Amino acid sequence: MKFKKYILPIGIVASIGFAFYAVESDSSVVYVQASKGSFNDAAITKLFSLKPKLKSDVEFSGTPKNAFKQADDNNQLAFAAVTNSTITGNLVRASVEAVQEYKIIDVKALISIPIEMCVLMSKSDIDKGVEIKYIASHPAALKQISGWKAPLNAEEIAVPEGTAAAAEKVSNNKYPEGTAAIGSCVLESTYPNISVVAKAVQDNKNNNTSFLLAKVEKRDLALTELEARRELNNAISSVNIINK
Repeated sequence: MKFKKYILPIGIVASIGFAFYAVESDSSVVYVQASKGSFNDAAITKLFSLKPKLKSDVEFSGTPKNAFKQADDNNQLAFAAVTNSTITGNLVRASVEAVQEYKIIDVKALISIPIEMCVLMSKSDIDKGVEIKYIASHPAALKQISGWKAPLNAEEIAVPEGTAAAAEKVSNNKYPEGTAAIGSCVLESTYPNISVVAKAVQDNKNNNTSFLLAKVEKRDLALTELEARRELNNAISSVNIINK
């Protein structure tokens, strides 16, 4: 499917807890970083609810680089996390690496949402009153819950595949009894065998992440990291976000 070029006034819409900027798109598929139940999933769902004309089918693609590759290969759009308020310099490194290999041709939307870390356990453990003995999540998420996890003295299980992958494994009893996953609250509806037992356990209560929806294309020559950071910052700064 070919993209159409739209010449439209720029719109900026704000609401409590999130903000977005968008233009129209006729894309039929959006290749989204991470997996179902991730914060990326929550962000693209929120964007589609706010701007229905952007709504498309979604294909989850793992890393930002793979989302960019799939979008380029299929002449569609990519959606990935690009900034996080808890990161030094704010830019998400994996997305910087994607921009080193793929050029951002056209920014279609940028949405910023608050990141609320939730604790999820298997319903069987909850019913039995099992205490938390292990905490499973992406390494970055495990670093953001120091205050909450300190009294537990629980063993940590790093899951590089992401927060949703950790929740899926807990739901499927892949970990020892008493394992809790850390991730988005929407994981409760994604995996029916787990439930939220605690909300907003992140250290930084003002944790926000922005996500970019854009058309990209493969570069002939890769950029340096510094060049990619500059290009990604330029793409982000071309969009005005309210209430970040």
